[in-house]
Amino acid sequence: MNPRLVALALLIALNDPSAAAESEPAQASIAQPLKQFKDWTVGCDNVRTCTALGLPPSEEAGAYLKISRTGAADDEPAVSFTAYAEDETKQPLLKVLQDGEAAPSLPNESLSARQDGDFATASLSGDGARAFIAALRSAKTLTVQLIDGDKSGDAAAVSLAGAAAALLYMDAQQNRLGTVTALIRRGESPASSIPSPPEPPTIAAVKMGEIKKPPKLPPGVVPAKDESCKRYDPIVVRLSSDQTLWGICDQAAAYNFAYRFWIVGAGRAKPAVFRIPGRRAVEDPAVLTSPTLSDDGLTLGAENKGRGVGDCGEISEWAWDGAAFRLVRLRQMDECRGVSSDDWPTLYTAKAAQARSSH
Repeated sequence: MNPRLVALALLIALNDPSAAAESEPAQASIAQPLKQFKDWTVGCDNVRTCTALGLPPSEEAGAYLKISRTGAADDEPAVSFTAYAEDETKQPLLKVLQDGEAAPSLPNESLSARQDGDFATASLSGDGARAFIAALRSAKTLTVQLIDGDKSGDAAAVSLAGAAAALLYMDAQQNRLGTVTALIRRGESPASSIPSPPEPPTIAAVKMGEIKKPPKLPPGVVPAKDESCKRYDPIVVRLSSDQTLWGICDQAAAYNFAYRFWIVGAGRAKPAVFRIPGRRAVEDPAVLTSPTLSDDGLTLGAENKGRGVGDCGEISEWAWDGAAFRLVRLRQMDECRGVSSDDWPTLYTAKAAQARSSH
């Protein structure tokens, strides 16, 4: 094993013995695994951008902590604190306490926040983010409290169990162990010793267009059979002058609806294939959950919610390159503990660039 990873393997094994074998840096061509270290979730993508999430100790939505960083050698970590905001706020502040006291690493006890939907978020970057992470290593407790004028919410706990292992894993994925840039096991090696992250794959994406009034169901496309699908119309998307994508509701529930897709052309229909690079297909690769076509027509998105509030699950985006659907982005969150989907770790990233017309 690489000497840099020896200490990592020992520490990670204490939290998750199966993780030690998966601590090598990310590969550019495949989707990376999502890892759980006690109450911390961490995920990196194929270009070594990583997100670590400190979660509340229970499934009740309260607050969480995010530490993110790209794989670039000189990139600094970014820290954000997020609290659940049930009501609309005017001037939200987040009061952050470590071990019951104002963290010495924070510029102020209360940080200015911004509200987006049901969440209020405050951020740290640069020296402030680094100082907070350094202080976090010796902290026992962390709480985040939403304040709006004379109104104060309850202080919500963010668990620190698993934080060190999660950040150490993140350092390893980015080849930072033993360097001056590491979050946990710093060394004397310069940032210049860190190899550049791989470039994301580029997909020559064909612009797709939805057909608002679908024609008659073509041969080979099976109509919906499940009673739950009665109110879900077919999805028909033009892929080229002689090919269309047909989606038929397969099953619908309270907050998810699954569609089965076919590619129709040359007088026949064949199942579409949506396959995640590097993963063994465990479910039907022709099915997407809650599919939508992007406004620019370059990607077909899917969102599979783990529960109705949408704080866990999987979100993917797919581009058509003229021959097959290829993954553009994959985000995943397995723990259902109140994390906004905007903050779920990204496990795969590609670029979808519109293909030039042949005309």
